[in-house]
Amino acid sequence: MKTYNNLIHSGTEETPSSDFQRKRGVYPTGETIALLKRFDDLRQEEAELSPYYNAPWDVNKEFDAADFFQGVVMLLALVPQLLILYPILFVVLLPPVFVNLLYITFLVPRVCDTIPRTFTWRLHCILQALLSIPSAVLALISLSISTLCMCLFGSLYCTFDSGGWSRYRRNMEVIKPFCGGPSLYNYFSDCIAACAGMVYRRGVMEFTSAFALMFIINPWIKYWITGNVYTADLGIRYVTQVGRPMDDLALKQVKRNFRHYISRAKNTRESRLFICNPLLFCPHFPYPARRSNRYFAVGLEHSTIAAFVHTTHFKSKSSLSDEGGKSRCLSRSAAEPIYRVILWRNNPYHIYTGVVEACISKKRQSLEHPMWLISSHNKLSADPKICLSTGWIDLFFDQFIPHFEYFIRLNELGREAADAMAGSLEEQF
Repeated sequence: MKTYNNLIHSGTEETPSSDFQRKRGVYPTGETIALLKRFDDLRQEEAELSPYYNAPWDVNKEFDAADFFQGVVMLLALVPQLLILYPILFVVLLPPVFVNLLYITFLVPRVCDTIPRTFTWRLHCILQALLSIPSAVLALISLSISTLCMCLFGSLYCTFDSGGWSRYRRNMEVIKPFCGGPSLYNYFSDCIAACAGMVYRRGVMEFTSAFALMFIINPWIKYWITGNVYTADLGIRYVTQVGRPMDDLALKQVKRNFRHYISRAKNTRESRLFICNPLLFCPHFPYPARRSNRYFAVGLEHSTIAAFVHTTHFKSKSSLSDEGGKSRCLSRSAAEPIYRVILWRNNPYHIYTGVVEACISKKRQSLEHPMWLISSHNKLSADPKICLSTGWIDLFFDQFIPHFEYFIRLNELGREAADAMAGSLEEQF
C-alpha cells in the first residue's frame, strides 16, 4: 500500500532532495514527515466516510464556562491592543505597502503570471525589509503580549479545572503534526510577492487595514478560540464544500482559471475588478520562484482581515505547466488537485490550524474544497453561527464557491451562460 510517508510524488518527478530537507526541515512540497504520517492516518480513519459530506461533529448547544472564560480574557487583552497598537501599525505599514504597489504597477508586465526574480527584485526586497522594521517590531510586541496572556490565563484554567493538565497533554499530541512548519521569516521574499499581488488587487487602504488587523487579531482567534489547548478537548474536524457540475467545460479550462484567479501576479483589468468584489474572500497564492527547487510558496488570503498561508502547488516546480510530477493529494474525491494550503500551528497569522485543499472533483468536475481543521466541540469554537468558528467557515465557502464558478463560466462561456448558472443557484437556495 502506498503511503504519504514512503511516496511523496507520483509521476516522473524525483523524490525531495535530502539537502533541501536537511536545511529547511521540510520537503520541497511543503510538508514535514510528521504531517505526512498524519495524512496516512486521516485516510484510514475516513475510509468509510463519504468525501462529499461533512464528517459528524458534535457541537455544544449552549455556551459553557470555558466559552465565557475565553471570551472575557480575549476582550480584556485584545481591546487595548486594537485601540493603541492598531492605529500605529496601520500608519507604519503604509510606506512598505505603497512601495510594493509602485513596484508591481510599474516594474512588472501588465498581465503577468509571476513576478520576475531579477536583480531589481532583490533590491526591492532589501528596501521592503528596511521599511518593514517598525511594523515588525510592533507585530512582535503584540504577539509577545498576546502569547504571554494566553499562556498565563490558560495555565490558570488548567490548574483550577479538574483534569486540565491531562487535557492539555492530549491536545498537544493532537496539534503536534501541524507544528514545525516553514517559518515566514525564511521566505520573506515570498511574503513580499504575495503582498504585492494582493495590494494590486485590493488597493493600499483596504489592504493595509486588513493587514494590520492580521498581526493583532489572528493569533487570538487561532490559539485562543478555534484551537485552544487549555480549555477543551481538540480533534480534527472534516468539512467540505462541493460546487455545481462544471463538466460542460474542458478540464484544462477550469484549471487555467484557477491559476488566473488565484496565482497570477497581475490580472487583466476585467478580472481584477471581478476579483476585487469587496463583499467576498480574495485568495492570492503566488507560484514558487522558478529556481527555488520547491513546490510551495507563501500565499495570502484577504477579507476583513488578511492571513498568511503556506501553499503547495500540485504541479511542476514552476507550477506554470502541466508537465512533471504531482504532490500527492489528501482528498479521496479529487480528479485534479490544484492547491494544498497548510495552516501550520507555528504560523500565528492565520486563524486556523489544519490542512485545506482546492481541487476539481471526480463528481462531474465540480469544484471542491475539503478542510481538516483543529477544533474543539465548544460553541464558541465550532458553532456555525459564531463568526470565524470552524463551523462558520464551512458556510462561508459554500457561498464563495458559486462566485468562483461564475468567474470561470464568465471567462470561458460568456456572461449569458454565467448568468444562467447564477439564476439557477438563486432558485436552488
